[in-house]
Amino acid sequence: MKQLKLKINDKTYNLEMNRNSIKWLESNGFSIVDFENKPLTYYDLLWTSLFIKNHSDVNPNLAIKLLESYEKEHSVANVIKFAIEEYSAFMNALADTESKMNETLEIIEI
Repeated sequence: MKQLKLKINDKTYNLEMNRNSIKWLESNGFSIVDFENKPLTYYDLLWTSLFIKNHSDVNPNLAIKLLESYEKEHSVANVIKFAIEEYSAFMNALADTESKMNETLEIIEI
């Protein structure tokens, strides 16, 4: 997975996604399919999810305040695009059926 470094209010944040970020997104209702129908809701969720791995001190309310500070001088769309790309990369890797497995699975019917 990739990492995005942002400086907000003179502090550097290392933003990235991992398994816990994805679980958090899904438990909060995120759906890539519905992204176009609820872009603002999902912007906030995607933005917040990027803090989970490296910044456990950033709760959702603080994440939104950081979003508001960041968007005063920068485009949030690029950060959201990064989050969507990372989410998609994670999901594609999870569903990779083209990989060759080194192990043989024994399937037992009961």
